[in-house]
Amino acid sequence: MRILLSNDDGYRAPGIKSLRDYLENYANTTIVAPTKNVSACSSSLSVTKNLRVKKYNIAHYSVNGTAADSVHIATRGLLKNKIHQVISGINFGSNMGDDVVYSGTVAAAIEGRFCQYLPIAISINNREPKYLNDLVEKLDLFLPKFIGVKINNIILNINIPDVAFKKIRGVRITRLGSRRVSKNAKKIVKNKVPFWRIGDAGLSFPPVAGSDFFAIQERYISITPISIDMTDHKIIKSLKKYEK
Repeated sequence: MRILLSNDDGYRAPGIKSLRDYLENYANTTIVAPTKNVSACSSSLSVTKNLRVKKYNIAHYSVNGTAADSVHIATRGLLKNKIHQVISGINFGSNMGDDVVYSGTVAAAIEGRFCQYLPIAISINNREPKYLNDLVEKLDLFLPKFIGVKINNIILNINIPDVAFKKIRGVRITRLGSRRVSKNAKKIVKNKVPFWRIGDAGLSFPPVAGSDFFAIQERYISITPISIDMTDHKIIKSLKKYEK
C-alpha cells in the first residue's frame, strides 16, 4: 500500500514529518507538499503558471504551488507508482466548521478523491501545539481504522484537541459547526502605499452538541465526514418551478 502525504504548511513542517513517521508502520509513504506555508489556499490550482518540483529523495518532494497543486501533480504524473490513499496534515491549527471552505489541508485531501481509498485531513486545535509528545497515542485512537478503507465521494476531516492524551475522552463522529463572520480586513500603510490584510477568522457560535466545535470543547477527537458532492439535493425539487 502506498500513501501520499501532503499539507498546506509546507514540506518541512513538523506535522507532516510526524505523520510520515507514524504511517511508515502501515504503508509506504511519500511526501509531496508545498515549498512554503500556503495556508487558506483552498482547492486553488495554479493553472496559469508552470510549477517547479524539487526532489530531495525518492519519497520526498516539494512543489512551489498550493496544497491541491501538490497532490494533483503527484497523483497525475510525478509519481510512477499508483497512490492508494492521500492523507493531509498534521495541520497546526483547527479546521472546523466554515474553515473547510478555505483550508488547504482539507483541499489536499479532497484532491486525493480519485485514489482508491478514503482521503483524510488531520489537524490539531492549536497553531502552537503544546502536547505533541503523546501524538502517537492520539493517532492510535482513530487512524489505523481508516487506512485502506473505501468510502466513495467522502473525505474525513479530523480535528484533535490540544490536550494531554490522558485527558482525551474518546472519538466522536460529528457534523460541521459554524463560525461568526470574520474580523474586518485591516488597512496597512507602508511608505504611503495602502495594503490590506485579511482579518482573523470569526469565533464559533456557541457549540451545538454533535458539532465538531462541541466535540473539541468536550475534549473528544472530532471526525467529520465531508461529501465531495456539493449539490443541495433537498432543494432541487422546490427549484423546479423556475425551469422553462
